[in-house]
Amino acid sequence: MMVAYSCSKDHEAPTFSKFNVAKKPTNVEASYVLATDAVNVTWDLSDETNVVDYIVYVSDTSDFDLGEIKNEKSIHSTNKIYVFDVAKYLPADVDSTILYFSVSAVYKNDSLSNFIGPRSDNADSSMIKRVE
Repeated sequence: MMVAYSCSKDHEAPTFSKFNVAKKPTNVEASYVLATDAVNVTWDLSDETNVVDYIVYVSDTSDFDLGEIKNEKSIHSTNKIYVFDVAKYLPADVDSTILYFSVSAVYKNDSLSNFIGPRSDNADSSMIKRVE
């Protein structure tokens, strides 16, 4: 009897269909700048309605543990540009690697707060090659 009262159809998990304005960022581009030891990441989003933030994701090939995805925190910006500080991420003794970047928009409206939209389809990569 208790099970019948504990379940209800009055609630459901949020889905993309509930937040139909969620769009995937496109045209993600990452380029390494040796002079600053940073990667500039840019992207486009066709409709920025209700976008309050972006999340930039990065994974690398510097270790054998390729399955680990290192998640950069929200960038608290809607400028569609992010500067990834390689020096903070890679130890100085790593002279080269490939970094892969993808982006999600964070939405907020009356029914959902800080809803992370779909991740960009194609991650862009940047070859990091430090030269002495």
